[in-house]
Amino acid sequence: MRSFPLAILCCCLLANVALAAKPKPIDSAARRWSENGKGGSPEYIRHIVPLFSRLGCNNRACHGSFQGQSGFRLSLFGSEPDKDLEELLEKDDDGVRLNIDAPDKSLVLFKPTNEDEHNGGERMAVGSWQHRMFRAWIADGAKYEPGKVAKITRFEVLPREFVADGLDDKVALRAIAYFSDNTVEDVTGLTVFSSNDESIAAVSEDGEIKVARPGDTSIVVRYSGSVTSTQVLVPAKSNGKPYPLTFPHNKIDEFVDAKLRKLNIHPSVLSSDSDFIRRAYLDVIGMLPSADETRTFLEDRSPDKRAVLIDRLLEHPNYAHYWGMKFSDWTGNSKYINNKAILSNWLWQHWIEDKLSRNMPYDEIVYGHVCATSLEGRSREEFLSEVDTILHKASGRYNYDDDKLYARRRTNELYWSNVERRKPETMVLQTANSFLGLRLECAQCHNHPFDRWTQRDFEQFKSFFMAVKFCVAKTGEERQGGGRGYGAESVEPGVGSRYARLIKQVPPKLLGGDEVPFVEGGPDIRKKLWQWMRSPDNPYFAPSFVNRLWHHYFGTGIVDPPDDFNQGNPPSNPQLLSWLADQFIEHKFDIKHVHRLILNSRTYQLSWEPNESNRLDKRNFSHAQLRRMPAEVLIDAISDVTGVENYFGRLPKDHPQRAVGQAMPSLRYGSTRGGYTMKIFGRPDREKTCDCERSNEPSVAQALYLINDQEVLNKLDDRGGRLPMLMKSISVDSELIAELYLTALSRRPTEEELKAHLKHVESAPSRAAGMKNVLWALINVREFVFVH
Repeated sequence: MRSFPLAILCCCLLANVALAAKPKPIDSAARRWSENGKGGSPEYIRHIVPLFSRLGCNNRACHGSFQGQSGFRLSLFGSEPDKDLEELLEKDDDGVRLNIDAPDKSLVLFKPTNEDEHNGGERMAVGSWQHRMFRAWIADGAKYEPGKVAKITRFEVLPREFVADGLDDKVALRAIAYFSDNTVEDVTGLTVFSSNDESIAAVSEDGEIKVARPGDTSIVVRYSGSVTSTQVLVPAKSNGKPYPLTFPHNKIDEFVDAKLRKLNIHPSVLSSDSDFIRRAYLDVIGMLPSADETRTFLEDRSPDKRAVLIDRLLEHPNYAHYWGMKFSDWTGNSKYINNKAILSNWLWQHWIEDKLSRNMPYDEIVYGHVCATSLEGRSREEFLSEVDTILHKASGRYNYDDDKLYARRRTNELYWSNVERRKPETMVLQTANSFLGLRLECAQCHNHPFDRWTQRDFEQFKSFFMAVKFCVAKTGEERQGGGRGYGAESVEPGVGSRYARLIKQVPPKLLGGDEVPFVEGGPDIRKKLWQWMRSPDNPYFAPSFVNRLWHHYFGTGIVDPPDDFNQGNPPSNPQLLSWLADQFIEHKFDIKHVHRLILNSRTYQLSWEPNESNRLDKRNFSHAQLRRMPAEVLIDAISDVTGVENYFGRLPKDHPQRAVGQAMPSLRYGSTRGGYTMKIFGRPDREKTCDCERSNEPSVAQALYLINDQEVLNKLDDRGGRLPMLMKSISVDSELIAELYLTALSRRPTEEELKAHLKHVESAPSRAAGMKNVLWALINVREFVFVH
């Protein structure tokens, strides 16, 4: 087993701080309080609180739960050490928890050693170094002086990357903490280790890694509120074949190939032209290519035809519709905005589409959400006049033809209009998730267990979202007796009386950054937030967006889940993520630039068919992953293949009757039946601040819908559909079947498939019945439902 002695570690670490004062190495706690150790005075924050975490005492299942255990409660993962000490100093029904006069009679020593019956069993042995250290702290008076506590300035684990040499290879991790008093200590014995995937590599409580199978994962290392990780790579056993000769299309492929080589995973071959055109159409504009488009592409012999197709798709009208839908998912454009939800959903959707169609820089789109205001420099009368116009044009059945008033605005005030979002804490969660890829729910109640965020961080970040007023003003429609509608409550910078005192008590502070002075009646403080977000130094803004795009195209993020950036969830390829983020920033947040980088990469264009070495790989992008179409895309695909339009009511003249691009299609899709269809195929209600709300997982209900739902059968039977029209124009059965294949699957049938279909058509009661069954079968094959 490989190990890293403290002396070697210190030499390596000290080399990095040549210009700083030389840190003073301290023996590890395990060595100092061993049987022959020097001992000394343990520190409460540095040694005792982390020991509780290491022993599992302050986790959710034990004394760290909200109700505690057996009358004794600790803060979760030691997030509130002051309160923990108060608990320790209290007298328990069974005795004194901390007996400074007689340390050996302390319950906190009896219980974890199981000398006194302990529901959690033995957590440390009598005479162990942990027992000696805990006893020494009690004997020394259980000292804790908050003002003198040395803070952690850096926390590292070595090795930072472990490439296993076979399945019997092991390595012992070492955790090193640097403190503000210029000391450095091996804290391995006080650190909590966990594996993100134990099927690949497990880790013992002492930090020993044992590999189980080829692949890669991360070991998360946690000590005293600090979290880091080390990457474990277990190469696949060589099959004797050399790594294939590949030609990178761009830097993406170089980063991906570098890691695949370490893992001895061979990438799949390039996808066929049929697979590529279908994949690109579905991924970029959310629709199938027509048979003619597919035929033209397959017959094109130009070497750059894929790049040309990518450019054409990024300028397609449906690009803005499809990605407007994606942005609506990410930002929470839900039916719960207000009592004119359908109108508001449309205005929100149109606003995003307008920005995407003009390729507005991403940071400006984010400004339009985070810094939204109703007035935008206008008078209240001008604002209300616009609202009256929108409401008038949206009267009756909401006919929005030619209405660009809201779409042309710089900001999207509706982002703030959801009733729940008028609570600052809700806006914190939504904004952090939408634009930073952070889940801050944990920090709302306690310090985040796997990240740096504390409850205080959450409260100070929340102050940015208190600096907004919702001002009630009646529109013309309301003055004439109409109900409260869009614009009745305008969003303006400022602080209402409810939050004026709070924002002074808890000054705004950027996540991981500085406090921002707040002046009541001064400039909109949200602009400071936005400037920090778009800063090149922000570790979340650009990386989280390019990662979301990557997740869309590959089904797996470089950080996965894509909205869960935290220190316990490191990127699978940090160099790739960093390069993509840098490209995004250097090109002034040009969204289409990132699309082009990804789409033109060899990595994106790989086949979905795995080889022997990459069959189990799901996070290193060695082959395309099969992904079920999103709900809206699938519904449109069925409509395209059958040639029978969906109906969503009266829409703007530039909006086709397609599910993709509808603001909330579950509200409008014909009836509650349409809402059911959307639901079973995983369309989110956008109630949660989580990308996980949209599901692309297959289910039995989906299969039954495609097989036997009346909605599908009606489209197959429609006399005005595609099949009856094709039957009139194509008299040769083999040619008609080939046309159906090109329409549904973007390829021609194989000889075996064609032979089977022709045989079925010949035996059917009629040509029409036989061909309808062929089309039904194509809709029900796995190849149709999945992006491949």
